[in-house]
Amino acid sequence: MNNKHLTFLDIIKLSVEYLEKRGVPNAKCDTEWIVSNITQKKRVELYLNYENMVAENHVHEIRKNIIERGKRIPLQHILGKVNFAGSELLCDQRALIPRPETELLTELVTDELGSSFKGKILDLGTGTGGIIITLCKNFPHAIGLGVDISKEALSLACENLAKNKIKNLEIKPFNWNEDEFNEKFDAIIANPPYLSEREWESAEPEVKIFDPKIALVAKDDGIADIKKIIKISENNLVKNGLFALEIGVNQEKKIADMMSVCFYKINIIKDYCRKNRYIIARKK
Repeated sequence: MNNKHLTFLDIIKLSVEYLEKRGVPNAKCDTEWIVSNITQKKRVELYLNYENMVAENHVHEIRKNIIERGKRIPLQHILGKVNFAGSELLCDQRALIPRPETELLTELVTDELGSSFKGKILDLGTGTGGIIITLCKNFPHAIGLGVDISKEALSLACENLAKNKIKNLEIKPFNWNEDEFNEKFDAIIANPPYLSEREWESAEPEVKIFDPKIALVAKDDGIADIKKIIKISENNLVKNGLFALEIGVNQEKKIADMMSVCFYKINIIKDYCRKNRYIIARKK
């Protein structure tokens, strides 16, 4: 990519070839996002302008970003942001990159609570703040609380709170292995660590190197933190309160059995890949 005189088509073709040689998944899509971000053109516009020359300074920036992506640095970290459920979130190594699966969790919760919901929502392990920011946008008359053990994640969540101008939300530290809540909530949501050590070892470099391990891996074959969250929800949800959880592959039966004592209407829901990914229930 040393040639100063490169068209949009040239730069996309060369970049995709470079990334594919380095085993990057979705090389074409990632290239389009990088070129789009730097040239400030929508992805569809790249092909409407495919014969036009790319400015030399943009070529230099695109080349730098493509090389970073070739090192398996996540696209979201290169761009410094991610679109999550219609909100732009700042994104870096301080917290887990929000996934499309978690976007679907916010949709399920929004549908379950209904448009007139005005209660208190707790997001356990808030990370970037994506879940609770989305829900507080969807329910402007609700009160949100996002908690996390990680100081780094909390700082990022606070930046995203300010960026999205959310007024009905508080972010604060909480360690679910030690701390307790002295209040009740109408809904508790969590996307907790649920990978086993074995699953983490086999993860893609983007996950294994750049996502915080504390946000991904739990003891007891990925179940330990979920047990804690279920206990908190048993103690701190109001009667008929909503409990929504994102879970790992093949964990649904064990988790549903644990929940059966204090919860009813336990519903296991599949993600976009048809894997059992969510459990939504109501407190007895």
